[in-house]
Amino acid sequence: MNSLKTLITEKEGEKGYSRQYVKVTDTTENGVVCIDSDLDSNGKFRGITHLLSSVFLPQGYPSSVSHDYLEYQIWDTIQAFASSLSGSLSTRAILEGVGVGSSTSTPLAATLMWLIKDGTGMVGRILFAWCNGTKLDADSKKWRFFADLLNDCALSLELCAPYAVVAVGGSNGTMTSILCVAGVAKSIVGVAGGATRAALTQHQARQGNLADVSAKDGSQETLVNLAALITSLWLLPILDGATGLTWLMFILFTLLHVFANLKAVKAVTMETLNRARYMIILKQFASTKYVASVKEVNRLEPVIMGLIPTEEDVCGYRIKLGCSIKAVASQSIFEKQLAHYSERNFAVIPDPLTKTIYVIYRRDCKVEDMLESYSQAILSAMLSSGYSIMDLDPPLDGDISKALNQLEKSSYWKELRQGLVNQGWNLGQSLLAPGEWRASW
Repeated sequence: MNSLKTLITEKEGEKGYSRQYVKVTDTTENGVVCIDSDLDSNGKFRGITHLLSSVFLPQGYPSSVSHDYLEYQIWDTIQAFASSLSGSLSTRAILEGVGVGSSTSTPLAATLMWLIKDGTGMVGRILFAWCNGTKLDADSKKWRFFADLLNDCALSLELCAPYAVVAVGGSNGTMTSILCVAGVAKSIVGVAGGATRAALTQHQARQGNLADVSAKDGSQETLVNLAALITSLWLLPILDGATGLTWLMFILFTLLHVFANLKAVKAVTMETLNRARYMIILKQFASTKYVASVKEVNRLEPVIMGLIPTEEDVCGYRIKLGCSIKAVASQSIFEKQLAHYSERNFAVIPDPLTKTIYVIYRRDCKVEDMLESYSQAILSAMLSSGYSIMDLDPPLDGDISKALNQLEKSSYWKELRQGLVNQGWNLGQSLLAPGEWRASW
């Protein structure tokens, strides 16, 4: 009679193979036998699924990535497929516009036109990164959506190029101008899209596997582009010469691209606080003492360009973080305010005349100091404008300095901080994008 004793069990990841190692004892043989629990009637299917998962998903999925990874990747795949098909249609239009197939066009003219387009795009890429590079981390979802919308505009412009050339009598200058504008737009898309993709990948990687998540994202994108390429090989001959049908398909692909992008960025749930997410939390906390959850706030966060101003207008006040003392040195209350914050790593100095709240940081200012200073600036503006915050009554004369003193003496930050921790917000990092000035006093 056989005697079985399980010695050890093992499993490859969360959804990989599982095995048991048992000791078999009978009258003729003693030894350890491996029993593979996946070797059943569905073993081949499980093997294929495991292979595809290892090729296109990060190692250790799903525990190695954020919980919003799958939903985001599904919508990102759809938008990439739609964008590739739209790009195929616009590429055909560009080739037609530069004279491919025309007896009047020379290879030299087409080459020069292409080089000018690439050159202007390079300049546009440098200028955009210079002007907006520091903003891409803070509002990565907004800039990601903006980049995809701008890409659709560039593709639309390229698709219109041949008709514009015909309208002006076949001018090479017109085609060059159109391609240059589209090239600049696409260069901006490249910077904004690439930078925000890196920020989102950093959010999704949860086990120090940033490179793996990025690499598998690239594999997914390559597969999608391959599928779009095959589809384009079938679709383009059908659309050849059918202008109306071409535009109809382009509009449908563009609408699908925009919708899928919106769903993708809305699916991202970030635990770090930027100005937009923190603003939502503070407004709700001011009226209810409740700190909203990560999922609630990300669902309410606007992702369309223009709905997240660089410097928030809070009850008529602008908030400037990490600014130079030069901006406030001429105020009569400057010394008094600095003395009030002598033991703090920041100073909040309002200017009622210009309706601006300046926040100055010490050199050893920490992330939580920045979060507290920003909340103090926002809530003081609300309090001075007549809003009741927690148990604080607004100053009768609307003096914002009095509002700041009330907040300093209250326990609001202790309650707010505890609420943020309880809801799972990451207070070790912030995306408030303050200025670089630091002071000593």
